[in-house]
Amino acid sequence: MSGVSPTTSGARSAAGRIRLWPVGLVGRVSMVLLAAVVMVFLASALFYEEAETYIADDARISQIAETLSTDLRVIETAQPSQRPVLAILLSDNELGISWHPVGQPAPLRFSYSLGQLRQQLVAVDPVLGRAGLQVSADPHSGSSVYGALSLRDGSRLEFTARDVIGRRHVTRGLASAAITAGAVAIAAAMLVRALSTPLRALAAVADAVGQAGSWVPLEERGPREVRGLARAINAMQVRIQRLINDRTEVLAAVSHDLRTPLARLRLRAGFLADPEAQMAIESDVDEMEAMVNGVLAYLAGDLDPEPTRMMDLSATLMTLLESQSDRGRVTGYDGPDRCQMTARPLATKRIFANLIDNACNYGGDAHVTLRRDHDRVTVMVDDSGPGIPEHERERVLAAFYRLEGSRSRATGGLGLGLAIVKREVERANGTIELARAPQGGLRARITLPVSETASVL
Repeated sequence: MSGVSPTTSGARSAAGRIRLWPVGLVGRVSMVLLAAVVMVFLASALFYEEAETYIADDARISQIAETLSTDLRVIETAQPSQRPVLAILLSDNELGISWHPVGQPAPLRFSYSLGQLRQQLVAVDPVLGRAGLQVSADPHSGSSVYGALSLRDGSRLEFTARDVIGRRHVTRGLASAAITAGAVAIAAAMLVRALSTPLRALAAVADAVGQAGSWVPLEERGPREVRGLARAINAMQVRIQRLINDRTEVLAAVSHDLRTPLARLRLRAGFLADPEAQMAIESDVDEMEAMVNGVLAYLAGDLDPEPTRMMDLSATLMTLLESQSDRGRVTGYDGPDRCQMTARPLATKRIFANLIDNACNYGGDAHVTLRRDHDRVTVMVDDSGPGIPEHERERVLAAFYRLEGSRSRATGGLGLGLAIVKREVERANGTIELARAPQGGLRARITLPVSETASVL
């Protein structure tokens, strides 16, 4: 009695079958290509077999065999000097023959053998078989068949039989081979697509890594190389999450440690007897607090847990402009009274508050235009100031980059306003573009998605 259970035996056979499938991506693609080549080769072999099978009908074959047998006897009984002329006389439009003495090179261009046709001819008259009948066909000739017979003295009788192979049958064979090759190509493409599915999943996960602090564990499956890459991406996500958590703790500590001394310094300044010294210290404290708030806002942007919800973008823009008007700034609004969209309200307000503040501070005024087009909104914030040189427009979107002149540090700029705007816009799957305004100042064009499915805020 055997000690191997059926379950164990089945598991071993299954493992053996699995091992036939390569573990590597290169091996799997190579196997698919090899299988495709083999299938096309087999289809080609079947095509040639089919082309050889479909020849003339039995009556035509019998006529050729009888004529060749008769011509062979006539040529063989004639004198060698008479055979060339006799071969010409025996030829007609359907069957042409020629005689070649011993030692003369064969002028025939045999391309591939028609074994079945030879068997049919020999079956009609066995004399042709004893004479060493050879039958070949030339694909370029269409339907003609070439052949040769050996005489007893070693000379050869060669012949050309016209209209033997049916052209329509060859065409059908070519069509069959083309259809088979197309089917093999489609099957190979489907297999390669199936092999690339894990790679597409990797690309989707890699694109989602780091968005809103998300962590998307990736299933480790597929070829060996893909599994290794999936493990590396999962490990990378763990490290990124750890770094984000560490930064959160650092920001909380820095916020407390910096704001507390500033609050004490502001409180002490209030007890100074010298008004000028008090104002100077409070001004320095305000500047330091603005710097701290700006840096913390920039660093904490990716950690903002604010959820998305429906908001009225028109109302937000008009509220920001009214706030500037109350401070004596020149503002203008061109757009609908209501514009509903799915977004993070505070982050969206932060975007346009920075842009409108910049326009009023450095351009003297702020004119906002709002347009909605299907699933996206476009907001343009224009000013009448000196603008930004074209070669500097990309640089000012970087953190801590400050322009000289009206946008220098002397005016209170820290170089974080536009950087914060860019980061928040990109988190919203939007775009930001700086250009020249029609009135000569700076135009900031913001494009944001409005639908919930399009927004990743």
